[in-house]
This record gives sequence, C-alpha cells and structure tokens, in this order.
Amino acid sequence: MAGAKSNPPGKAAKPKAGAAKKAASAGSPPAKADSSKTEKAAPRRRLWWLWLIPLIVFAAGFWLWYDYLAGLPSRVAELEQQVAEIGQFEARLGELESRREADAAQRAADAEAARRASERVRDALEVRLAAAERALESLGSRPAGQQVRWRLDAADNLLALADRQNRFARDYEGAALAVREALDLLAQVGDPRYGAVRAELQEQARALERMPARDIQGVVVRLGALLSRVEGLKPDLRPSAGETPGAEELPQRGWQRALASTRRALRSLITVRRTEGSVDTLLTDTDTEMLQRLLTAELHLARLAYIQGDLQAYSAALVAARGRLARLYAGDDPDVSDTLADIDELLELAQGREAPDIASSLQRLRNIRAD
Repeated sequence: MAGAKSNPPGKAAKPKAGAAKKAASAGSPPAKADSSKTEKAAPRRRLWWLWLIPLIVFAAGFWLWYDYLAGLPSRVAELEQQVAEIGQFEARLGELESRREADAAQRAADAEAARRASERVRDALEVRLAAAERALESLGSRPAGQQVRWRLDAADNLLALADRQNRFARDYEGAALAVREALDLLAQVGDPRYGAVRAELQEQARALERMPARDIQGVVVRLGALLSRVEGLKPDLRPSAGETPGAEELPQRGWQRALASTRRALRSLITVRRTEGSVDTLLTDTDTEMLQRLLTAELHLARLAYIQGDLQAYSAALVAARGRLARLYAGDDPDVSDTLADIDELLELAQGREAPDIASSLQRLRNIRAD
C-alpha cells in the first residue's frame, strides 16, 4: 500500500513492547496478576508505622529541650540565690572567726592580767610574811615589859572583837574563839592580877560554846514562805451581825400583795445595825492594799533583823505582824490560823539563852591595866 512504511531488507519486523505486554497479559489469567500485587503491597502496609518512631523520638527531644529552656531562668535565679546565701554564709563565718579571735585575744589578755595580779598578790604576801617574821624576831629580842604590853594590847583587841561578834552579829562561835585566843595571851603574861578576869573569861567562853547556833538560812526560808502566804490572805471585811427582821406575812389580795412584796424587796437592800459602841468603817481597796503592804513590811523587817542578829527588833516586828493579822483577818480562816501558828514558832527563836556579857570583863581588864 502506498504511504505504508516498509522495513528495510534484511531486518525483521520487531514487535512492539506494549503489544507484547498486552499479548502476555491477554494470554495470562487475571486472578494470578491480582494476587501478586496484593502480596507485594501487604509488607509495605505493615511497616509504615515504623516511620513514626523517629518522629516520636524527635518530638520528645524537642519537648525536653523546650522544657529545659523554659525552666532555665528559674534555675539561674535559684543558683544566684544560692550563690548569695553562700556569700552571706562566708561573711558570717568570717565574722565568727574574727569574733573568736577577738575573744581568744581577750581571754589571753585577761589571763595575763590575772597572772600579773596573782604575782602582785604573791609578792605582797611574801613582803607581809617577811615583815611578820621580822616582827616576831624583834618581839623575841624585846624586853619583857614590851612583850607584856603587846600581849595585853592583843588580848584587849580580841575581847573587843568578841564583844562585837556577840552583841551585834550573834556569832557565838567566832566570839568564843576570840575569847580563847585572849585567854592564851593572858596566860602568857602570867600576871596574877588578871586571874579573876581569866576565870570570868573561861566561864564566858564555855557559855558562848553552849549557845545554840542561829539557823539564818532556815529562818529566812520560813519567813519567805510566810510572806508568800500572807500576800494571798484577804482582810475580814464582813459587817458585824445585826438584828435580822422577821419575815412578814404577805396580804392575800393581789395589789396589796404586790405592794408588800415591793416594800420587802426595797427593805432587803438596806441593812440597819444597832450598836452601842463605835462601828469600824469598811476598808476600801486602797486601804486593803496598804494593810497588805504594812504586814509584808513587818515580816521583811523581821527577816532583816534576824539576819543582822538583832533579836529584839526581830521579835518586835513579829509581834506587830501577829497583832495586825489577828485583829484584821478572819480567825476562823485555816490559812490565817496556820500563819499565826508559824509566827508563834518563829517568835520562840528570839527567846533563847542570854549571851554572856563580855564587855564587863573587857572593862575590868582595862581597869587593871590602868592601875
């Protein structure tokens, strides 16, 4: 045919690929082709989710990185605060270290001052001991008359000290010791004119040794407990018993009964006391407080007098406190009665044996020396 392409000679005509595939496909059964496609696509569908693992890991890393960046300012602030606290702590440590060094230096200075003071005291004592030794040596080399005068002067001073301890401090033990020392000095004098004085001093020393010792601490404690108890007592401000009006019968009628009841209520507000003597006025709060202060002041005075050894003032203060307590406080109150009993026991301490009169023996010694 005209217009149709003819193959060159020597070459066979090649079938087209599409035609061959179509022929092959036309020649193969359709069921086998579909099954092969399904078998190839199934593994691909089962493994597609493995691509999500890198995405999840990336998302988790991104979230952690973002959270770290978001919390970074707060962490920086915390670190700055910790650094500031560390600086304050170091400053405090430095201050404590400087204070410790200052205290150590102060203690060292105090120890050095104490050492120097002790050395000065020791040197002064050594000087005094040396002076005393020289005085004793010179006393032995003195004539007999000077030794006698020295011993008599020392005995006079000891007896004066014993008299003060006996009369004012009530220190009977110290007074007896001073009298014994004076007796030894008089015995060393050996003058028969002082024999009567020595006999009196012997009796007085024995009497002082038999005197009961004052329990100052025990009495002070008892008076302190008594003061605490007295501060809680209240004066007896109850009015004296008067005439009690008898109960009147109320009328039977209504208005008369109401009027009588009102009159009776008004009368109950007023109490009339009939007495022949003068009636003590009731104490106000100020008077009550003043009474409490007077009572406690008397007990304080008794305690101070006993500490000082003034038994007369001690007894007078307790007697005044007891009289005030018995007069102005309720006697039927157990606390008041116990307080009165304690005051009576404390008063017995002022009724001890009479101390010997050392002043008379001292005066007799001085009279003999003057002759």
